Parts: sequence; C-alpha cells; structure tokens
Amino acid sequence: MGQEQLRYGEGAMSLYRSRHVAARFAPTLFRLFVRLYVRPRVEGIEHIPREGAFIIAANHTSHADTAVIYSVLPREARERFVAAAAQDYFFQGGVMQFLSRILFNAIPVARDRRGGQDPLRHAARALREGYALLLYPEGTRSKTGEIGPFRSGVGRLIAEFPGTPVIPTYVGGTNRVMPKGKVVPRPYRVTVRFGEPLYLKAHPKLRATWQTAADEVRDAIIQLSGMDVAHNLNPVSEQDT
Repeated sequence: MGQEQLRYGEGAMSLYRSRHVAARFAPTLFRLFVRLYVRPRVEGIEHIPREGAFIIAANHTSHADTAVIYSVLPREARERFVAAAAQDYFFQGGVMQFLSRILFNAIPVARDRRGGQDPLRHAARALREGYALLLYPEGTRSKTGEIGPFRSGVGRLIAEFPGTPVIPTYVGGTNRVMPKGKVVPRPYRVTVRFGEPLYLKAHPKLRATWQTAADEVRDAIIQLSGMDVAHNLNPVSEQDT
C-alpha cells in the first residue's frame, strides 16, 4: 500500500480523502465525462439515503461499474463515497492506485486472509465513520454478465453494523462499455437501478447467517436485473463476453 493510503486524515470525512490537489476537481470533471459518454438511465435514486452510513451492494461485470455508479449518485452521497477495491489489483502502486484514490476514494479489500489481517477492516472503519460504501459481493467481475455467487463479507458487515441500510444495485451494459480484459472504454448506454433499502439481520459470530444475508442481497439484485430482460435492455451477446 502506498504512502498516501497510510496517511489518513483526522475526523470522519477526511479519513479516506486523498490529499492530492487533483482530488479537488478531478472527480467532478470525470463524473461529467462519464455521464456524457454512457448516458446512464437511472432508476430508484430516491432510495439513496441522504445521510449516515449505508452499503451499495452491486453486481460487477466491468471496471466501468464504479465510475458509472459514482457518477449518478446525489451530491450528498458522493461527498462521503468510498469504493471497496481489490487490494491485489488496485493497490500495487502506479497509475491504477493513484486514479482509484483520486476519483473514488478507493479503499483496499483483500480477497483472502494472507498476511493475517482482516480483509474488511477498512470497509468496517468506513461504515463506522459514516461513509457510503460501494461493495461488489461477488468479489470479481462476471465474464458473462450473469450474477455470480456472493461471498459472505457483505453479510459480516450487516452483522457488525445492525440497522445499516443495504441498497441493492443493478448495473447493466457496462460489460459493453469496458468488457473484462479490455482497457479502452467505448460508448454505450447503461442502466443503473437502485432497489429499496434492505434492513437485514445476521449474527456476528454465526458465519452461516452472514451467507444467508449475502444471498438475500443477491436475490434482490437479481430481481432488479430481471427488469432488463423484460424490457430487452442491455442484453449480453457472445460478442460482448
């Protein structure tokens, strides 16, 4: 992890904020670019809490997902937004880490427990400090557009922070904007659909309840995705996989 990630500020809303001068204007410019480039259809924006910590749990098909979700959020949510990102991919230094921090206040999440550290420690701290946390419970991008099994991590956070709303979120079409394995985005209209907040329960010491809660979140996102099938929006073709 780079030096910037080790120098968290003091106070709730400075905890994960980059101190680089570009962080003052780059997210706004990038957001405008994304909205013009993919012209997102947005549904359910009224379900986004205006204050307090909450979890945005979304399906994951593309590196464009985070940019699209961030770009459509209300200002109040963007101002306290953090995105959980794979530590082994986004936090190895270089341009990828720099842009992830500057644009999305990315925080590292380990995909395993190598090193003996809690992989969700930064995500838990962000919720404790009142942030809006974007999480991809699949843990990786889908190659086909289908929603894969959810890991139990989101259920563990639900257990650790009872009463925290989880916003099930479906993103469709980003696998055409930037398919897995591609680095240059292409214009394509996408859909972002926010579901009603879920207030789920899980026991802090019973891992089986974590998975049950995670599966409930997945079911809600699948339900949201079914609307695209009904309206023939963003279908996945062999060419896009």
